[in-house]
Amino acid sequence: MKLHITENVLNQIVIPLGEKWLAAYDTEQSGFAAIKTESGAMSYVVMYRDHEGRKKQEKLAKVGSISAQAARSLARNRLENLTQQKALMPQVRHSVRCPTLADYFYAGYLPIVQANSRSHETHASLFRNHVNDQLGEKRLDEVSEEDILHFKLHLEHKLVAGGRWPEQATKTLAEGTVTRILILVRHLFNVAIRDKAVSLTHNPTYVVQLKTSRTVKGRFLTPEQLRRLLDACRQSQNTDLAEIIPVMGGTGLRRENVLAMEWGWLDWEAGTLTVPAEHDKAKKGFCIHLSQGVLGILRQRDGNGSRWVFPSPKTGLPYCTCRGAWVVACSRARLEGLRMHDLRHTYASLMLESGADIIDVKNALAHTQLKTTEVYLHLRDARKRETANAAALATGLFA
Repeated sequence: MKLHITENVLNQIVIPLGEKWLAAYDTEQSGFAAIKTESGAMSYVVMYRDHEGRKKQEKLAKVGSISAQAARSLARNRLENLTQQKALMPQVRHSVRCPTLADYFYAGYLPIVQANSRSHETHASLFRNHVNDQLGEKRLDEVSEEDILHFKLHLEHKLVAGGRWPEQATKTLAEGTVTRILILVRHLFNVAIRDKAVSLTHNPTYVVQLKTSRTVKGRFLTPEQLRRLLDACRQSQNTDLAEIIPVMGGTGLRRENVLAMEWGWLDWEAGTLTVPAEHDKAKKGFCIHLSQGVLGILRQRDGNGSRWVFPSPKTGLPYCTCRGAWVVACSRARLEGLRMHDLRHTYASLMLESGADIIDVKNALAHTQLKTTEVYLHLRDARKRETANAAALATGLFA
């Protein structure tokens, strides 16, 4: 945190839950700071980088032994002396120096993610909100395994939104969120190691084991529930909804791919739909085969005079969302809280239950990794167990 350092202000600082110490940086004198530990001990320090760019910290005095103003003067003199000494030292060539995590994340890592995935905004948010204040100022080759272990402990005790939301005042980050943040840091180091412009050979994050047990969140509809939903969509004031929903449910496409669908993506002769890279979540583009039912719906709309398959009648442009009509339809079908994305999960589940191979499901959903699709196998096994239990109970032999 940044503030005008005074003894009174330092005494009022409260160490966040789960933190062992906190640094307060002076707004008047750059490089002057105060460290307060969870036990209440406080010290004035100066922070600087040496001639090789390594981050250094020197203790000036204990808070209370001298005034804050006197400590600020000491810091100013010390920093001036360090600057003079640094000028006399040989400079390390920039090309062989490791940048800080923050510098490399924004200049080296993020551009690569932006070029290959639409998840760059999520990466930037995770780094900005959880990584930068803890590790951002450290050089890549300065981060030790101990730093990573301390960072993991910090995340496990970190309050959601910094404790700003009263209704979640005591809630800490979810285990999955902690794992995602650590995976981001691990990936950042791996990218840096492969970068010939960065002198780095060791990834300190391998000191922790990261288990990525993905689960599918949402609901899986039965054929009867799907029929109820379609009947409700046919009663909607949005006349396009009754065709948008069957296309989503009959292809497993993401909502944005259906709403932005263009006639130029369709190959009527081959019966395929090709989603270009700029509309693909993985930014690679993909092609899927369409069922006769879906092709029938699309043929009925062919010749609407628009570039898009489902243009909004109000704007002539693709729908941004059909949420209002969707919520009403779900309520009418007694499926409150259902998400459009649940149609994608349902499609994958029904494919597997009908005997489709996991590779076929992966291709149909345009997943880039098989492990993303394999989560549906666990679901299928769970349903088989439920069916077996229900059948056994129906016999009356186990009452």
